[in-house]
Amino acid sequence: MASVKTMMENAPRLAYNRYVRYFSDCHFHVMTMDEPNFASFFNSFRDSPAGILSANAALDYIITPQSMKGENMLNALLNTLSTFSRPIGETLMVMEDDLEGAYSSERKHEYAPLLPYIHGGKFHFRSLEADRIIMIPLLMDFSQDQAVLDTIYYRSIAEDRINAYAEATVNGMRDYYSRHPDGLFEFYPFIGIDPRLHSMSFLEKLLDRWINTSHRMHRPHTVPSKPFYGIKLYPPLGFCPWPDDGETLEKHRYLYGFCEKHRVPIITHCDDQGFRGVSAQEAWAYTDPAAWRTVLENYPDLIIDFAHFGKQYTIAAKSNVQSIAQRIRRYPDSQWFLSIIALMMEFDGVYSDVSFSGCSPEFYAQLLNYIRDRKECERERILSRILFGSDFSVNLLKVESYTEFLSIFDRSGFTDEEIEMIGERNALAFLSFSGETATPLCRRDSIKLPE
Repeated sequence: MASVKTMMENAPRLAYNRYVRYFSDCHFHVMTMDEPNFASFFNSFRDSPAGILSANAALDYIITPQSMKGENMLNALLNTLSTFSRPIGETLMVMEDDLEGAYSSERKHEYAPLLPYIHGGKFHFRSLEADRIIMIPLLMDFSQDQAVLDTIYYRSIAEDRINAYAEATVNGMRDYYSRHPDGLFEFYPFIGIDPRLHSMSFLEKLLDRWINTSHRMHRPHTVPSKPFYGIKLYPPLGFCPWPDDGETLEKHRYLYGFCEKHRVPIITHCDDQGFRGVSAQEAWAYTDPAAWRTVLENYPDLIIDFAHFGKQYTIAAKSNVQSIAQRIRRYPDSQWFLSIIALMMEFDGVYSDVSFSGCSPEFYAQLLNYIRDRKECERERILSRILFGSDFSVNLLKVESYTEFLSIFDRSGFTDEEIEMIGERNALAFLSFSGETATPLCRRDSIKLPE
């Protein structure tokens, strides 16, 4: 019989331990003020006056009746900036401390659970009692575009910003592990890549250096030599899913081919707001899920999460006939939402997550109304493709805390079984840790795809 020591040493080689329960946050951000590329951000203000107006004419994004009361907006900004002013490792510890009830609030009685979500050494959420929490911090590639830099007076040479950001994140995870030796968080980060800003050789080296293709969970509280388990793409900065330029497309195809071959998952931003580096019209064209159809037709086994469920906030996006009809039925009123559903039904690797959109209880009500009205096989397929994500700390512009965001999900209409599916099984399948297979696709003649 193998010794206990031998069994412990061999344990990490399992895809995951079926005797351990998990919860997961598949979408959040940790960064300091050193990472963002503000040159790209301010370049987006070259947009036309009409473009600027339409981009900011958004309903229920940041400016809401609640946020405009008293000093709510100022407090939200200060609360958000307080996380960006901390080292990455400290922010990770703050998130866990919050779930352990370390912080108080005048509003806490409105949303806090009777007991902190983490107590007794486990994470408690509805009927789920999790031993560990899978955390997926998403890095964005803020590398500089030389063409943009060449337009300014104090020109400089474009620099790679992603490797330094990756190293800072790894150091932050190690800091968390050393200072929270009994913590429940286990990190499986995604690295941001924008192929258009790099050479092919740089792209090849980046993937080789950082991407873990083992599909095995690492030993608790350790950082493997290749610590990133997926790719984060961010169209509003100027990433086009299928560019016309042949040289750029070749790099995109290399990235997609690598991800499909090695089952490396991708998360792409998918709402009409966020940190832009190009005009609003360009950002929306690149972010639109329909822009990814050519990608998926060429790489049908790609695993990709369209974040935020494609929510659209701008007035223009809500004023068409289809959106109005969706609102009348109390469904999500975004055309992008319907595009994501159509892709889910057609491709086995398509997911979506509730990050940031889940700041609003109404979002969950609309989502569930839509799901409950589907045929059984369609309903099961959608439920098996939903991931939980928070969008911390960006979500602090709309909720007070990590605990509050979780409490809104807690109070949603999902059943306990659906909560466990979303919080555990779907995430393990998305990361290819569990061996779970896609819910079988309904017969094509039995599916009514969104129009």
